[in-house]
Order: sequence, then C-alpha cells, then structure tokens
Amino acid sequence: MKKILYVLLAVMACLFITGFVKADGPSYEVQSYRGTLTLETWDDATYEEELVYHFTTSYNGQYVSLGSAGKMPQGFEIVIPPLVEVEGRTLSQEPEVHNLGDGYQVKIYNGGSAGDTVKIKVTWRLKNLLYVHQDILLLNWKPISDGDQEVKKVELQVIPKFAAPASKSELNIHTAYMGAEATVQKEEANYKATLENLKRKEGVEIYAYWRKSDVASFGESYRDTGLMEESNYHRTEAGIVQKRTWIRLFMKVLLPILILFILLLAIYYRHRFMQSVTSTRVFPKNSRLYEIPNDVAPLLMASIVYSTELDEISPTKKHARGAFKFDQLVQATLLDFIDRKNIICEQYDTHTVLTIQNEDTLDEFEREFLRLAFGSQKYCRTDDLFSDYEISDSLYKYASEKEQDAIRKRGKQAQDRIDAAISRVAQAVQQKIQTFALSPYYRPLEAGEERAGRMCLFFGWAAWGIALVAGLIAYFILNWLSIFCVIYVLVMWILPASFQGKFTLYRRDGFPTDLGAEQRYYWDSFRNMLRDIAHLEEAEVQSLVLWNRLLVYATLFGFADQVSKVMKLRQIHLDNPSMDAYVYTPFRSNLIHSSHLLSTYGTTATTASHFTVSSSGSSGGGFSGGGGGGGFGAF
Repeated sequence: MKKILYVLLAVMACLFITGFVKADGPSYEVQSYRGTLTLETWDDATYEEELVYHFTTSYNGQYVSLGSAGKMPQGFEIVIPPLVEVEGRTLSQEPEVHNLGDGYQVKIYNGGSAGDTVKIKVTWRLKNLLYVHQDILLLNWKPISDGDQEVKKVELQVIPKFAAPASKSELNIHTAYMGAEATVQKEEANYKATLENLKRKEGVEIYAYWRKSDVASFGESYRDTGLMEESNYHRTEAGIVQKRTWIRLFMKVLLPILILFILLLAIYYRHRFMQSVTSTRVFPKNSRLYEIPNDVAPLLMASIVYSTELDEISPTKKHARGAFKFDQLVQATLLDFIDRKNIICEQYDTHTVLTIQNEDTLDEFEREFLRLAFGSQKYCRTDDLFSDYEISDSLYKYASEKEQDAIRKRGKQAQDRIDAAISRVAQAVQQKIQTFALSPYYRPLEAGEERAGRMCLFFGWAAWGIALVAGLIAYFILNWLSIFCVIYVLVMWILPASFQGKFTLYRRDGFPTDLGAEQRYYWDSFRNMLRDIAHLEEAEVQSLVLWNRLLVYATLFGFADQVSKVMKLRQIHLDNPSMDAYVYTPFRSNLIHSSHLLSTYGTTATTASHFTVSSSGSSGGGFSGGGGGGGFGAF
C-alpha cells in the first residue's frame, strides 16, 4: 500500500513538471490569437484566424488547423484550400493542406531565427456552420481546442451579416470549468469576446443564437430541424453557468477548507500523542561524553538502550527501521570479537583469514552470531563470511517468465534461512538481557496514546488522499493544475509520512522510561563526542582512553572514519595487532565488504522471492456539446 502511495505522489509531482517538457521543436510563445467569424448567410461563413508568434529559437514554419470533430450541423463543410497570409513576408513555398480525417491542417513554410515575431492570417470558408431550428439559428462551435502553447490574449469576434442591431440574440463563450473567464461585449449586431492566458490544449466554444423572426430570411432551409430550441438554449446555458460556479467554488474554496480542517485534526492528534510520550526529564541535546557509558557488546547495547534488534533491521525487510543500520551493527559486532580476541586476523598477500578462538568464553547470543557468520567453520576468509546464505542475482537477472515460480521458491527458501538465523541471534540477545533483571528502559504505548497516533495518521492520510484525488481530477478532467496544487499535495504528504515512521517505532519499541531516557542521553552524548572527535581540543583528546573500544562503538554509530583519521594523525597504535590493522591497513575495507555481504544476500533473496518478468488533452468540461476544434503550433 505504501508503494502505491509513493507512486501516486510521484505521478502527481511529475504532472506539473511535464507541463514544461515539450517534444523536439522550436521554442516560442503565442502572444495573441484573433478569430473573426463572419456569418454571410445562414449557410455560408468565413473564419479568419490571426496569430502572433514570438520565437526564441530558429524555426521552419507554423501550422494552423480547423476541425469538424464531434457534433456538427448537417452538411457542415470546410472548403479548402484556405487563404494564407504572412505579414511582411512573401512565402517561397505554397502552404501544405493535410486532411486529418476530422478536419484540416495547413502548414506554412516560413522559417526564421530566434527573436522573430511573426504574424500569420489564415482564412477558412465554411458551409452550414449554423443549426437551423424552427425558432432560432444556433451556433455551437469550438474554433480552438488543440493549441500547442498558452495564448496570452484571445479575441473572438462574431459578425452576423443577416442580423440587425435590434435582433433578439445572445452569445456566450465557454472554456473549461476552471479555465479563463471570457468577457463578452455586443456592438450593434456584432459580438466581441476577450480572454487572457488561455492554457495549452484548452478549448474555447462559441455558444450563440439569433431569433429567426428578427433576422433576414433566406427562405426555407432543408436543414431546418423543426424544433423549438430557444428555451433549451437558456436552460443549457444556465446549467453550465451554475455547474461552473459550483465547481469553481468547490475546488477553490470548499475543498481547501475541508482538507485544512482534516489536516488540523491530524495536527491536533499528533500534538496530543507527542505531548503524551514526551519525557518529563529534559536533557541537553549537544552535550558530549568522553567515556563509554557501559562497555557492553554492541548487540546488547543496541537492544537495551535503543531498542533495536538485529531482526528488526534485517536486509530482508524492505522498510526496516532502527537506530542503527544492519551493516554497522554486524561490523561492530565482528570488531568487538576481534578486540576481545575471540576472533584473530591473519593477513596474507591476497586475502585475510579470520579464526574463532576461546568460543567457550562467549555467551549464547555471541555463539549464535558466529554461527551466522562462519557457519560450521572455525576459520574462513573475509570474503567467505556468511557464505552459508550466499545467493546471486544471476538467479533471476536473465530469467524467463516460465522460470518465475522456481525462482520465487528458491528466493523464499534463501530468505527464510537468513531470517531464521538472524532471529536466533535476536532471541538469544533477549534471553541474555533477561538475566540482567534490569528495570524496563521502554514502556508500551497506552491505549489513549495509540489511539491518538492512529487518528493522526488517519486524518493525515485522509487529507493527503483527498488533495491527491482533487489534483488528479483537476489535471485529467478539469484541465487545470498549477504549481500551487502540486506544492499543496506535497505539503499534505509530509505530515503523515513523517509521523508514520515515528509512530511505527513507538508501537514496536514503546517509549523510553525516565531510566531509559537517561541511559539514551549518555549514549547520545558519547555519540556526539565520536561525531566531533576531529574538532576536539587537545585536552579533550588527551582525556580519551581505550581507543580500541572507541573504535568498536564508532563503527556502530557510523563514525569509524573520523576516529581512524584522528588515530592516524596522532599515531595512536593499539596493542591488539588485529585492531591496529583495522586502522592502518586495508583490513578495514575487507571487513566493511564482509559485513555488507549478508545485506546483499538478504536483498537478493527478497528480490528473488517476489520475482516477476515485466510484460511488455482533456477539454476540462464546461461546454455545451459543440463540435469542431482547431489548433496551432510551430515546427
């Protein structure tokens, strides 16, 4: 489920980015579009498109299209070829007219260079553009639907030559529900509409009528539907206006308020949860401790102080979380054995051999770890550690579909073996801890705390989910999406995503008691010292002792590089030759590689156990159903 959420979030984030990604072609903007529709008679019309391009790269020409898609009047026809003019230029090649099946495209070969401003004019002759009804002449037509760029200013003019200024008529301009608003003015019998910033691929529809009894008659028309449509026009227009108003109100006001309210509930429950689990004792955050708080095995310290078990951060778990990385805990444990001389290191020209010694002095959890690392052997090369669990990605790398089941089975078997071995170590660690009879360092969440955490996640993911769905609807259905929408959705995701990890750990590990918080403070302070060791004052460095143990815990906390550099700089050597080799020879690199082997095997086994062979513009609503269409662009 979490993977699905991340995929949806990635899709949402990409939607806005893809708006800037264009196919190969010139870079340009359309500064203005002027369309003039002249209705000569009921059956004859001309449509003049005038576009102003500004290019920022070189170009070969422009194209303009006019369509007949969708619902159009009976007998509608685009007469070709159109008349093409380019202001201030003479075309060296005749424009090409291409039949698109549902319209025509004219390509104008009019090349130039960056910085050019080009004004083109295309005049189309149209037949039977109007619907002829018993009571009205109806215009329901989209002159624009597929513009390749945003247009800064659009101006549409309708000139009905058959109508007088006093003729009963009405004209409305429709865009997407969330699209640009048009301003319509009537001058005598003519209409002029303007709108700003028409988005790429956004349609514009002209919806108008003229009462037949008020206009010049051209006799009976064979296209007369015999229907009375004036009242239907007004109902349709009122419905579009009402729907547009409600959708804009919902998307811009009501929905954000709803999401904000749900988000505030999530924040409220998060505050309740964090207030409940916050310790009453306050410790300094950036303090340093120059002595090891308790010199215990890394596996024990990780479990007791940080409630991090080896099986909880296993590489076979895809979303493993803990205070330490699996590789660091494994490497620190091996180094702990080396420091205590339960493992000795012998270096040869081409390899390094590790040998187990004094195994009878070890606790059961330590013997289990050595069985995990060495198997049944008492010695092995560093490259052969964890070899009992070796599995290669060649198992599935070039596999076919018919091998899927066998690969999954082998992967699952390998994963189960790794999980079982790691689990035995973790269980033995817990058995050892029980012998200490320690006061609890962590307490489980109380019912009220867990409920508050769950409610925070519920309302947080609900707010994000609603915002995401709204964003997808806005983009795919309403043809409307801005960077603010994307930022809004990303912000909605931050709260539940960041809190879920914390809440998961609290549910699994519980919350530190006062005693646990105190011990963690000591270890955190010791960690701060290791982190800052390269910047300590001379007296502070001189106060450090037991560099061998510092090295073990620095490895656990991920600061082995810093400690090793200080030791080399100050020529600090260790009595244990194997530990000294860890600082001054490539042995450390070998041990890091060896510690990483089990992680690699675990990840490979998990991938194999789930192996699968992969198989090989919206209008935005707000229209009355008119057909046609038109576009423009450059090449």
